[in-house]
Amino acid sequence: MKLFFAIVFFILLLFGCNNQNENNKIEIIKVKQPQNIDAEAQNILNELHNTVKGDTLLIIDNDTLVTYPYFKNIINLNQLNYIKSGKATVLGDTLFLIIKTARQYGLYANEYHFKTLDSLKNNFFNEKDSTYNVTNIAKFEVLLTDAYLLFGAHLNKGRFAYDTLLREWNPLKLDTNWLSVLKYGIDSNKVRFALDSLEPKHEGYKFLKKALRKYIFENEKLSWDSISFTNVVDTPALKKKLKQRFIETGYYNDSLKVNDSLKLAKAIKKFQATFNLETDGKLGKYTKQALGLDKEKTIRQIEMALERWRWEPAKYPKQYAIVNIPSAMMHVWEWDKKHKVDTLVLKSKVVVGKPENQTPTLKSKINYMMIYPYWNVPYKIAYEEILPAVQRDTNYLHKKNFEVIDGSGKVVTNLGKLNWKRFNKNYLPVKFRQRIGNENSLGICKFNFNNKYGVYLHDTNSKRYFKTFYRFQSHGCMRLEQFDAFARFLIREDTLKIPYDTLTVYFSRQEQKQINIKKPLQLYVRYYTSTIDSVGNLQKYIDIYRNDEQMMKLVYKN
Repeated sequence: MKLFFAIVFFILLLFGCNNQNENNKIEIIKVKQPQNIDAEAQNILNELHNTVKGDTLLIIDNDTLVTYPYFKNIINLNQLNYIKSGKATVLGDTLFLIIKTARQYGLYANEYHFKTLDSLKNNFFNEKDSTYNVTNIAKFEVLLTDAYLLFGAHLNKGRFAYDTLLREWNPLKLDTNWLSVLKYGIDSNKVRFALDSLEPKHEGYKFLKKALRKYIFENEKLSWDSISFTNVVDTPALKKKLKQRFIETGYYNDSLKVNDSLKLAKAIKKFQATFNLETDGKLGKYTKQALGLDKEKTIRQIEMALERWRWEPAKYPKQYAIVNIPSAMMHVWEWDKKHKVDTLVLKSKVVVGKPENQTPTLKSKINYMMIYPYWNVPYKIAYEEILPAVQRDTNYLHKKNFEVIDGSGKVVTNLGKLNWKRFNKNYLPVKFRQRIGNENSLGICKFNFNNKYGVYLHDTNSKRYFKTFYRFQSHGCMRLEQFDAFARFLIREDTLKIPYDTLTVYFSRQEQKQINIKKPLQLYVRYYTSTIDSVGNLQKYIDIYRNDEQMMKLVYKN
């Protein structure tokens, strides 16, 4: 509903804009006398303000100022706020510098009119004819206010609708005090303090922001290009490119007393470790994908992680679990009252969805666990995988411990009567259900939470993927390695009713048992390709679903 309202709000703004001048072309006015600068610039601003009817957008030289309806909330429209007598004030210079160095916040300066602002600022005064371009001054005033508002909004809640990965301007989702905070920054000449106070307060965000700045500083003098593997085989030319890349980035050790091939393999292993890839020294699919990141894209990927932090709730509950898809890990956190910090209480590997069967990002609460669950096979898996296997070998159902359920919900006992050859994607009148037991695909325990995607967290009968880096193997559900420890954590508040020993008995006895969670646990499924570990080191992961890539295209259009 909120998203719908935001879209309607934006359409109304555009409609209002279309009912005024499509683009405000401002006449170039120059003055020679410094004492006339401010008055003439204010006249231009007054004319601009008078052309706008109500809360509509303002367009200047093809720059759309979506924040214009909020100008009056933070500045005095009847005075210059950043320029005095043809020169930037301390406030103007500070705000301009913040926009210029937007990357320090993980933002993109040109989204805040930086190129235009820089050009205008450099052309306030013309030395050839000793005149001041007051039109440039007026434009600078307007664009810098829009940049400030937009910068604050983006720091606060980001630039995307988190559930669609589409760009949006939705002021309704911002903190209710965002305008008063920005106004305080203007009035007190503390715009940096005001902007910083709108950022997320989570430690993960703060540490990642520091890591971004450190990464930029440490690599300031380094430069590396992406390596393309399109239509390329393992040739001497490719090896030369790889060697040069690894020398530039510090992975190649030429002093080793081994041949060049082994030196290159060792360099690849070091590189793979920085992306938490399997360190086999080989140019596999995902190592190649990582090598496709040049310096700029590597930085941008960290910036996309900061963007995602801005979508998080302002405050987490006292207990919660986070599954991070790119790292294929789950962390369970609990608030430490004494030290007033979130403490890690459980860490587990997970297996998440394949790129073609992606695990969705979501927020929900785990409200019960089912011990020895049935697996009701989703329709897509039923016709794509189970049915073809049955058509090849009807004994497949017995081997994999499947039952067949008819349209009335009853178990089909005489499978020989079913004409499997007639069944297909468009005609499949039965369902498949895997019986409980150790061979069940959901394993011993399933953790249920409401969601529109039909996914859940569960144990698995296939443990082998937990031993590998590549834990992107499911149909979308999340397989949990430490399912038993997680189950014990969930009943911790209810051990009088369900002691740990009783839970152990339930796990050993192949009988179905539902256990409702006394205090449902908040679950977040997220997508962070850059994180900070427990000792403050930057951890990078492959953009397995290429979600970062999609976002970067929308931010850095050129």
